Amino acid sequence: MTQKPAKKKQLIIYGNGHMAKMVYQFVKHDFEVLAFTVDESCMEATELCGLPIIPFDGVEKHFSPELCYMLIAVGFVEMNGVRERKHLEAKSKGFNFVNYVHSSVVWHDSLTIGENNVILDHASIHPYTSIGNGNFISSNSNIGHGCFIGDNNWINAGVSVAGETSIENNVFLGVNSAVGHGLAVKDKTFVGACTQINRDTELGSVYLSESGEKHRLGSEAFLRFSAGMQSQPSNRDNS
Repeated sequence: MTQKPAKKKQLIIYGNGHMAKMVYQFVKHDFEVLAFTVDESCMEATELCGLPIIPFDGVEKHFSPELCYMLIAVGFVEMNGVRERKHLEAKSKGFNFVNYVHSSVVWHDSLTIGENNVILDHASIHPYTSIGNGNFISSNSNIGHGCFIGDNNWINAGVSVAGETSIENNVFLGVNSAVGHGLAVKDKTFVGACTQINRDTELGSVYLSESGEKHRLGSEAFLRFSAGMQSQPSNRDNS
């Protein structure tokens, strides 16, 4: 006898922007997405990706919280504060939440996770790490062993967090940034792209590295110059 496949959980996505559309393309393979929802004041259309957009104020009248789950898919606006508030508001309406974890992520049995998290493809999360609620962890990021990831953090693509590190709450880690071993990244810390953190941060602080500077040569001339430098004989003594 052939066993019927398990029925997918029914899901409503909060959001109607780029983040919501991106998350939808991932989660639609694992969940039956019924609709999007957003505050009526933010509605610019009534449909997104072929699905209805329902005003958040009365979403529970359209979809039963007992049957449908929700996932908040908005960006890091207000240091992730909007995502945090909408999570709590939806919970007060009676909705439960899912986590989306891409199938490429190795999920060790020593990991713990809360709810309303989005973890995209090829994120590496090492054993004995704890993840709270409402976090966004993007593609190709690395979270070391024994880390604590609090609530409502935004961890961008290519971020590397060394082991035994604490990322508290409402933190933003920019693309390809890095955090050293055993550190504490305090609440509402903003770390810019390609920035290395090698000491504990301060509450609500901003850390930025200098951006790349334009070279005086054009790209083709620079490559010719680089090739010429590499072909020159070494100045080291041959003794």
